[in-house]
Amino acid sequence: MKRAILLITLTVLVVVAFLTVKGTLPFMPIYGSSMEPTLTSGSLMMISPIDPKNIKVGDIIVYNIPSMTREYYNYPPTVAHRVVQVITSPSLGYRTQGDNTGEDPFTIRPEDVRGTVGSQIPYIGIPLLFFQSTQGMIFAIIALVLLALFLYGTEIGRGGGWVHRGFFSPVIIEEKKASRMLSRQLEGTEKKMETTEQALDKFSAAVAEYAKHLESHTSAIQGLSEASHELKRGASEQNRVLSAIMDNVVKSSQKRETIIIKEAAAPLPPTPVIKKPVVKPLPYHGALAKGAVGLARQHWLTQNEKSKILH
Repeated sequence: MKRAILLITLTVLVVVAFLTVKGTLPFMPIYGSSMEPTLTSGSLMMISPIDPKNIKVGDIIVYNIPSMTREYYNYPPTVAHRVVQVITSPSLGYRTQGDNTGEDPFTIRPEDVRGTVGSQIPYIGIPLLFFQSTQGMIFAIIALVLLALFLYGTEIGRGGGWVHRGFFSPVIIEEKKASRMLSRQLEGTEKKMETTEQALDKFSAAVAEYAKHLESHTSAIQGLSEASHELKRGASEQNRVLSAIMDNVVKSSQKRETIIIKEAAAPLPPTPVIKKPVVKPLPYHGALAKGAVGLARQHWLTQNEKSKILH
């Protein structure tokens, strides 16, 4: 019970501090030195309600600033400044300024006035100024959450266990089953991967062996290709020589045929008439005369054969 009262009290204080900074409560901390020494920074200022029609020049009024004006001029949500001019036309409004600063760059509307400054309590507003910034609010909220966890840690643990058993146990059991099934599937997959890896190793070895054989076959094919090119070049050279020889043979035979044809077409020379010599009897012995006749006849036969050969 004491823990609950402590936590509730601190929470209420944080909410009140936030509301005072926002200007929604009848008191607020004084921040800044624009109104010193009339208003001292860090004091808690009471706000007294007033009818906007009764506000006159010289009064210190507390007023809210619209969000658009606040963002444009970078003003806090609630300000307490002194009235320096009351505007009645075309509508009621107020011009204000701080005692230590210049005039505010906007006109205060009657609906934004919250009241006038009442009494002050020194130093009470200093803790509340912590909530003036966003960082202070975040820090206060985190502190409250940590305090609640510290005060109610045991109960929260028991409640967590009950929630764990009632809601999360079936989910955890199913998750464990799914994990076991997944582990089995992973084991089977690993075995298949090992088998596949072994098959890939064998395949790579076979490919490497085939590459070696292919390399040797490639060398042999290159040698055969070079030899075929050499044979082709030799055959071409041989064909060229044979062609030249055949051309020479054909030319020679044509020349020979031309000569034969010309010789055949040429007229034969007339056959010379060989007159038989008149053999006069020698006044010598008969054997000598016969010998002379034989020699003359042999000479004539020889001349006749030579003329036949020439023709």
